[in-house]
Amino acid sequence: MNHRFRLLRTLALASLMGAALPVFAQADPRSTPASADHYPTRPIRLFIGQAPGGAVDTIARLAAERLATRLGQPVVVDNRPGAGGMLAAEAIARAAPDGYSIGLLDVGPLAVNPVLQPKVSYEVTKDFRYIGTVAKIPLVMVAKPDLSSSRPADLVAHAKANPAKLTYGSAGVGSPPHLAFETFKARSGVFITHIPYRGGAPALADVVAGHVDLTFIDTNLASQYQKSGKVKAIAVAMLERSPLMPEVPTFNESGLKGFEFAPWVGVVGPAAMPAEAATRLAAALDAVVASPEFISRLQSLGFAPFANSPASFSALVRSELQSYRTLIKERGITLEN
Repeated sequence: MNHRFRLLRTLALASLMGAALPVFAQADPRSTPASADHYPTRPIRLFIGQAPGGAVDTIARLAAERLATRLGQPVVVDNRPGAGGMLAAEAIARAAPDGYSIGLLDVGPLAVNPVLQPKVSYEVTKDFRYIGTVAKIPLVMVAKPDLSSSRPADLVAHAKANPAKLTYGSAGVGSPPHLAFETFKARSGVFITHIPYRGGAPALADVVAGHVDLTFIDTNLASQYQKSGKVKAIAVAMLERSPLMPEVPTFNESGLKGFEFAPWVGVVGPAAMPAEAATRLAAALDAVVASPEFISRLQSLGFAPFANSPASFSALVRSELQSYRTLIKERGITLEN
């Protein structure tokens, strides 16, 4: 009897242990590698390096809404402004590589700051998996309303006749307006004094007030300010005219052949994120950027759709790193400029 009791107890314990094994062996769903068949199973967080309301934020929210529809899970924008986008880049690089923390980054944290900043806590060629590009943000050179020059050729002639008399404002050293102007100056052979501000808004405000002669802003903002007579649009830094400002010439058609300055934005994830998740995200993003409705919406806001495969996006970043390294060195740009 004792023998039979011990046998039954042993079988009961074995049965209980067997039933418990799947529970104890089950991985935390937050660390389970994503698979093409099941990913995603919960919301995805999309980091961006700008505050709400800006151009990158607008593009992020447009893309996030459409990605959510295609992926079947919410895509939540997480604004991490500061340090020229590097706070968001660092958050992505250090996030759990499970496919649920990604980011929409622009050229600043991926190609400019790694060259300009003395200390960057991430390596763009090692710490990210590149998913694909989304859009370009075309810039327009605008002037204070009473500036005598109205077109690039007039501006260049005026600047050469009055060296160091003209001024331009930027959102700070290394910002797109700063680098766009330095590129323009190098191509046209003029000297225009740089006045850096803590952001694009105060720089534009001083152009509107007539305290500063020039700045670069995105086409959507330029269109609004030109229509209200607050600024004078000089030229668009794209190879083709903007649908929002068809009457404004491009630098390309005004003598500076091939001149284009339109910062791009693209989606990245942590380097070690599952390949299956990256593939699913890239396919969904490609479908979003190629959709006529998304293209139309971007263009109505002054942005240009810009699609790249993961491999092409990675190659673009490496190429841009070299281009900005050359520009920054040749123009003697430092954080003290």
